Amino acid sequence: MTRISFLRKSIYQAIFLLLVIGAWAYFVRHQASEMTMPPPWTVGKMFFEFLISGELLYKLYYTVLAILVGLAASLIIAAVMTTAALLFTRAAYIVEVLTSIMHPMPSVAMIPLVIVWIGIGFEGVVALTINSCLWPILLNSYTGFRAVHVTYMEVGRNVGLRKFKLIGSVMIPSALPYLLAGLKVAWARSWRTVVAAEMVFGTTTDSEGIGWFIFEALQYVNFSQILSGVFVIIIFGVVMERGVFETIEKKTVIKWGMSK
Repeated sequence: MTRISFLRKSIYQAIFLLLVIGAWAYFVRHQASEMTMPPPWTVGKMFFEFLISGELLYKLYYTVLAILVGLAASLIIAAVMTTAALLFTRAAYIVEVLTSIMHPMPSVAMIPLVIVWIGIGFEGVVALTINSCLWPILLNSYTGFRAVHVTYMEVGRNVGLRKFKLIGSVMIPSALPYLLAGLKVAWARSWRTVVAAEMVFGTTTDSEGIGWFIFEALQYVNFSQILSGVFVIIIFGVVMERGVFETIEKKTVIKWGMSK
């Protein structure tokens, strides 16, 4: 049943994408100029040229590396801060005020401070990524662990679970929907931040990420290259959503009956 549902969902999404490409081709043919809006076949040709040459993959690697480093650091910091907030009331007050201040803050607004304090380049991009990822992860993990029902905790203690076993067998599975939601938000925000930072930092350094790949194409008015960079972000995002996040949800949250 799960396999049929997955196939049906994929078919619907593929049909939608074909309709979008068809509308795009029609619009270019009848309304738009090919200079400002190239047709799908032109963009597809350039996309595969960049892909085969390895340039696009290298740009993607550089961007994804910054995202993964920032995400890993954010997970570690969030774990420490969440643990402190759950154990100490004063730490919880600090976490609550920090998330209320920093979570709505756009990471691009921190670019001037990062330039002054850390500098431009890969380190600055990672710092901005941490700022964009940390707060949704921290907020969701703190909320998720606080939302664990007392009954679950008591049942775990009654069957002999203590300390780390209680955390691993009861608290983490119960808070998993919140943890996954925070991770998905952090993943999306990290892409926006890294691409924007690469565009800004690339004007003064030899940035190598997708953001600079897109911005550099704008300087030469190469819209096919711009769309190639946008497409690789879309494709990678879909692969992560369908291949990673949905797989984790099916094997945990849905399998355990915590979601439909």
